[in-house]
Amino acid sequence: ERVYAPPWTTDWMTDEAREKLREYGIAPPAAGAGGLVQLELGDGLACPYCGSRDTRLDSAFGATACKALHFCRECRQPFESFKAI
Repeated sequence: ERVYAPPWTTDWMTDEAREKLREYGIAPPAAGAGGLVQLELGDGLACPYCGSRDTRLDSAFGATACKALHFCRECRQPFESFKAI
């Protein structure tokens, strides 16, 4: 049995990695401040295409359990967000 310690966290993502997710059309997780991270799963998450916060959560789960589905009311684009873990 393998033990991975410390466990991987989205806090380890670089700014470059977060920008690449945004460019691909996935809203990256917010950078944590050590400790608990506030998940942005509700309405008002910034759209990775136009930056608008006029968005809505369509589903807490996307193609994988680590993503959620959203819709931007401004540019009318659906997008996924990457959940912080």
